[in-house]
Amino acid sequence: MNEPTVASGLNHVYPDEPGTLNILLLDDETNVRHAIARLDLGVAMRLHSVGTVAAADALVASRQIDVALVDQHLAAGDPEGLDWLARLHAADPDCFRVIFTGAADLDFAVRAINGGVIDAFLTKPWIDEQVVALLHQGAEVALLRRHNRALLQELSLRNTDLLLFNETLERTVDERTVTLRAANERLQQQQQALVRLETQGVVNHLAKGMAHELNNPLAVILGYTQRLRRGLAPTETEVARRLDVILEEVDRCRALVDQLRRMATPLDEDTVALRPDELLADVIRARSETGEAAPTLAISGRIPEVIAAPAALRRVFTEVVANALAAGAKRMTLSGELVYDRAQVRLANDGSTPDAEVIANATKPFFTTRAADGNRGLGLAVAAGLLRDQEGHLELAASVGGGAVVTIQLPAKTGSGPVMAMRDDVNSGSFTAITGVVLIVDDDVLVGELLADVLHDLGLRTALARTCAEARVIANDRLLSAIVTDLNLPDGNGLDLLDELLTTSALQRRGALITGAENPSMARPVLPKPFRLEQVAALMRILLEKN
Repeated sequence: MNEPTVASGLNHVYPDEPGTLNILLLDDETNVRHAIARLDLGVAMRLHSVGTVAAADALVASRQIDVALVDQHLAAGDPEGLDWLARLHAADPDCFRVIFTGAADLDFAVRAINGGVIDAFLTKPWIDEQVVALLHQGAEVALLRRHNRALLQELSLRNTDLLLFNETLERTVDERTVTLRAANERLQQQQQALVRLETQGVVNHLAKGMAHELNNPLAVILGYTQRLRRGLAPTETEVARRLDVILEEVDRCRALVDQLRRMATPLDEDTVALRPDELLADVIRARSETGEAAPTLAISGRIPEVIAAPAALRRVFTEVVANALAAGAKRMTLSGELVYDRAQVRLANDGSTPDAEVIANATKPFFTTRAADGNRGLGLAVAAGLLRDQEGHLELAASVGGGAVVTIQLPAKTGSGPVMAMRDDVNSGSFTAITGVVLIVDDDVLVGELLADVLHDLGLRTALARTCAEARVIANDRLLSAIVTDLNLPDGNGLDLLDELLTTSALQRRGALITGAENPSMARPVLPKPFRLEQVAALMRILLEKN
C-alpha cells in the first residue's frame, strides 16, 4: 500500500529510488487523498499527495512528475485544476495529465482534451481498478514521451555533427586534389596507380573515422526506435509518426556513410562470374607466349567461382605472379574454398619466404626490398587497390614449408550475403531449443544491451562482455551456442578473438563480427552497424540453423 508522501502541503522531500515513477495527486479534500493513497500502485510508483497549489508547485520544482491527477475545483483562493495543469503542460509537456472532478460534464472533458491541456478525464466517485490502470497507462506514456524526446535531441545533434563533418570532408578532398595534381607532374609513370591509391587512402580513412563516430550511436538509435515502434498501440499514431521520422533520418545517415565508402575510384567495368583458375592459367600462358619468365601452375581441388571485374582481376593475377617471380618462385599452386558467401583463393609459391616486416607492409605503396633491381613497390599495392574496388581483399603470408602464399578474398558466385536476407518480423521463428548462451562482445554498452534485448526477444539467453579478457572468462565458465563480437575491442581484435575461441570450444563456426567501419572482407558473417532488428534475426538463423 502506498502512503502519501505529503498529507497536507510539502513538508519533506525524499530522494527517489532509481526507476521510481512519481505520481502527483492535487485535491483539497483529505478523504479523497487518503482514499487514493490506499490504492496499491506497485513498488515502482510513488504517490505524492498535496492539498494546495502552493504545495504542488513546490513538489514539481523538487522532482520530475510523471503523472499528475488534479481536482478541477480546488480550495478557495487557488486556481482551477485545469488552469494549473495548463501551467504544468507548459513546464513539462511530457507529463501525463488527468483532471479529476465530481461533475461529470462531458462537454468540459471534450474541450479540455481537445485543447491539449489534459490527457485523460476521471470522475468522482471512481472505480479503484480504473484509477490504478489509468495511472499505469499514464506512466508508460510519460516514459515514452521522454525517451522519444531524448532520441530526437540526440538525432538532431548527430545531424549537426554530420553537416560539419561533410563541410570538413569537402575541404579535405579539395586540399588532397591539389596535392595529387602536383604529384602527377613529378611522377608521370606512376600517375594512375598513385591517384587511385592515394584517393582511396584518404576516403577510406575519413569513412572509417565517420563510421567509428556515428555508427555506434546510430545503431542504438535505430534499434531502440524500432523496438519502441513495434510496441506502440494502434491509437498512438502521432508517436508512431515521430518514430518513423527518426527511422527515416537514421537510414539517411546510413546512406551517407555508405556513399563515402564508395567514393574511391570506381571500376571501369562491370563485375561478372569468373573462374579464377582459368584466368590465372591464361595470365601465365600469355607470359610464356611473349617470352617472359613464367612459373608452372598446379591446381589443387575445385576452385570456387567469384564475382569480379575481368580486366581488374587479370591485373591482380599479373601483379601477384610478377611479385612471386621477383622472389625467385618457379612453381605456383592454386587452391580455394567457400566460406559463407566469400570465396578464398590461395596462390602459394616456392620463392623466398617473407619476414614479418615484408608481410606487414606488402600492400603499402612504394614498399619494396628489391629497389636495387628497379622494383617500384607498387605491384601488390595496385592489386590490393583493385580488389578493394570490387569488395575484395588481399593478404600475404609465409607458407608453412617455406615460400609465400597470397590469399585473395572475393564475393562468391552463389553467395547472397550472410545478413542481407531480412524478414519483416524479428520474432518469426524463435530459438528456444538452442542450449547455451550467445556471447556478445562489444565495448559500447548500449550496443551490447540492444543486441541482448533483441536476442532475448528471439528466445535466446545472452552474456555480455566488453573486452577480450572478459570474453575469455565467460567462454571458460559457460556453455556457449554462438559468439557475436565487435571487430575493434579495447584489448584486441574481434577476428582474432573469434579464431581463438572457436578453435578451443565446440562452437564450430558459430561466430560473427560486428563492425561500423568498411567491410573487413573477412571470412566470417558480418553484422554492419547501424543494423536493423531484422538483420540481427537473420544473422542468428545463419549461425544457429546452418551449423
